[in-house]
Amino acid sequence: MARDPVCGMEVDESQAPASLEYKGRRFYFCALSCYEAFEKDPESYLVPEKQGWWGRFLNKLAKASQETYGNKPPKCH
Repeated sequence: MARDPVCGMEVDESQAPASLEYKGRRFYFCALSCYEAFEKDPESYLVPEKQGWWGRFLNKLAKASQETYGNKPPKCH
């Protein structure tokens, strides 16, 4: 079993709808949408394993916030 680098889902390598080799590593994806997201910006999904799921979640949240609000933080008041 492999872990989809985009969503974190476990994927059976023999049943994966898509796979990609990047920087000498083979990545497997649970869906074509995850494959396409990884293909657009692979570096954003290459998080050190030590960081764990919480760190990956926070990185995705920060990236989504930056895409939505730009370099300025959102105003809450």
